[in-house]
Amino acid sequence: MSPALRLALPVLALAAALAPALGQEAPREPAEIVRSLHTLQDRIAHGSTDAHLSQRALLAQIAEQLALARPEAWKDARNARAAVAFVLSGGDPRLLRKLAGQGALAGMDEALVQGALAYGESRNAEAADLLGRIDARSLDPSIAGHVALVQAELVAAKSPKKALAFLDDARLLSPGTLVEEAALRRQIAIVATAKDLDRFDMLSTNYLRRFAKSVYAGSFRRQFAADVAGREDAGNASRTARLAAALEALDPADCRDIYLAIAREALIKGKVELTRFAADSTVRLVEEASAERRRASLYAAAVLVVTEDFDKGVSALEAMDRGGLDEEDAELLDAARSVAAEVRRQPVPNDAPSRVRGEDAATTVQIAETARQTMARADRLIETASK
Repeated sequence: MSPALRLALPVLALAAALAPALGQEAPREPAEIVRSLHTLQDRIAHGSTDAHLSQRALLAQIAEQLALARPEAWKDARNARAAVAFVLSGGDPRLLRKLAGQGALAGMDEALVQGALAYGESRNAEAADLLGRIDARSLDPSIAGHVALVQAELVAAKSPKKALAFLDDARLLSPGTLVEEAALRRQIAIVATAKDLDRFDMLSTNYLRRFAKSVYAGSFRRQFAADVAGREDAGNASRTARLAAALEALDPADCRDIYLAIAREALIKGKVELTRFAADSTVRLVEEASAERRRASLYAAAVLVVTEDFDKGVSALEAMDRGGLDEEDAELLDAARSVAAEVRRQPVPNDAPSRVRGEDAATTVQIAETARQTMARADRLIETASK
């Protein structure tokens, strides 16, 4: 199957679902159409890249379908809620503006309708005020989680504690959906910034066990690795033990990817013990001749350049086949070898034999800078591909 056809299949499938059944003149009810959108979005949370890549086209198609709905359809509370839910789910707000202007959504909370409309039109301060008056737990399940998630988004910058409460509601109200997946990721980002380590561990473990296959899990793993490596106590035994416990229930491939990401981030940040731990943990999960084994060995060797095991690290780096690495790690190998050569030319202080070799000369700078540049390049490529 060609890539173009594979990408088109989700669009074609939803088009068929949205089309009127044979012999029917009226299109499907708006509530059913928007439910189809949420089903597709939930597939994203469970790993469907096709659903993710086709989402923008499907949002446009659904907007067209909703515009064809019979005027009397909007008198049904289910359909009125669907019009609001569509906007809160990333849909075009123009239909909602038209319906609100016509008074076609009778019976709907005016603050909810106008708040959703303000959100869809990027009038965020107004949206925060209007939606802030809503108790998401009092709403119909078809819309409650989406409202709570948007409430959190609108206040997160100014009131992270309030955002956390909204995100708790979103998770409670929409379990197993893209809403819950997004709420968990946002909570983890907030508690990481606040350095609430215990809650970070709890939420991260929850995310990794429930949404390890999410389309967004790759970017989550990179941020998770950066947060773990950024801790002051990142390499101590109790923290690494908790980390291992959090990851042990994962699929071995997911566990391997996370350990590799942590090893790289720990190397960038000069966390020797954490780099060793993550690299060694990776080795136990991979085949001898695998690309992942070569990456783990590279990170483990590179970090030795700034320890008393300098000679061991240099030997390992020199023995590595550059051709067996991808472009980013090949550049990292070059940087590590360059740093090692520079360290070798510098005398080790006689008065501090137990100190990390080369630490005062900032010998990790070249390795770290190369790693940062290659990671940034990878992030840009991923961002471009997801648009």
